[in-house]
Amino acid sequence: MKLDYTVSLTIDISAPTLKAISEAYFRLSALVLSDFFKTVLRNFAEGYMSRKRKPFGCESCGNRVQLIWKNREGWRRTKILTVFGLLRLPQLQVQCKRCGHKMYLTRRLLEVEPRAKVPEQTVRKLGVMGALASFRVAQKLVGMFGWTLDRMTIWRSVQRVGKQIHFGLDKRQLPMGEADGTGIPIRGIRKRGKEMKVFVQLKRGGGVQVAGVAIGNYEGQWEKLFAPLRKSLRKFH
Repeated sequence: MKLDYTVSLTIDISAPTLKAISEAYFRLSALVLSDFFKTVLRNFAEGYMSRKRKPFGCESCGNRVQLIWKNREGWRRTKILTVFGLLRLPQLQVQCKRCGHKMYLTRRLLEVEPRAKVPEQTVRKLGVMGALASFRVAQKLVGMFGWTLDRMTIWRSVQRVGKQIHFGLDKRQLPMGEADGTGIPIRGIRKRGKEMKVFVQLKRGGGVQVAGVAIGNYEGQWEKLFAPLRKSLRKFH
């Protein structure tokens, strides 16, 4: 779908300096962001609702034909955090004429989970930032681009992304690798003398990729690293 998007805003700029113009741009972009999302969503929603058979169905009975507008203005709002800032978007609502069920379209169109303030797409980006830098530094980096974010949101994103990571051997790569203790102390563990142990698999084109991670004593406890890899190791025989 192609659409013409125009916006007219008034903004104060204190001086023609790089700093003043940049700050004005960040304020301007925050104003435009939600408006642009709302415009695109409404255009797509109107286009879909004009079709005889809709690309989405009733959540109750599955009807895709007899759907009517219940609230196309979307007076209620839903909050969604993006890497560009927090969006407050209208809850576009339709109703099924067959069973009377009402449903909101906004999150369905965006392919965002119901009631999730921080969608998976944003979680992954914040998780990468939090893994590459401290939470305080990641917060500062986000702030440089005009919007604020608390460190706990970054921490939660790192935790969610971390739970989704699964290590293992790749049969397409070389049947060899190297294991070593990183010597990096692990925070949040009561017992001292623990470190992160890593096994890397050699790649055919050069370089390595992480195939296993475990936490163990500085001396020994390598079985924790290799136990999850034993099944994969047999496939190389």
